Amino acid sequence: MKVAARALSVFCPHCQKRASLEDLVIVGSHPGKSLMTCGDIRIERSARLHVEVYGNRVEIHGKLKGPVVANESVTVGATGHVVGDIRAPRITVMEGGLIEGRCEMTRVVESPVAEAASHDIEVPTPTEESPSPIRPRPLLRPEAQG
Repeated sequence: MKVAARALSVFCPHCQKRASLEDLVIVGSHPGKSLMTCGDIRIERSARLHVEVYGNRVEIHGKLKGPVVANESVTVGATGHVVGDIRAPRITVMEGGLIEGRCEMTRVVESPVAEAASHDIEVPTPTEESPSPIRPRPLLRPEAQG
């Protein structure tokens, strides 16, 4: 899906839900039950949160009580304290950081494959010669090749 570079949110064409695209920096507390964005989330040292966190890359330097789900990575800084489960492809805990919960490492290639299955995109299988990540390519239909 293509959106303007300055867009702060977009509506999903399939489910019509609003998806936030902006990066968030939390310095205090958050009134809701969850923080959710397709962008990055940085929880500063002064933050004290009791919410669910969903983002692309999540950095935690304050105290967070609740689950964390990230598409790319979660980093718990030296002053970070998480009470809850973490689920991400990469999880980094700096010396001094604390996690009280389970950590689950997910696969990075899950979303392109799932998207390819629903949008007629060919996903090449990785070979030993090319360890680069899988990048979906449009599938050419026979009638369009001409």
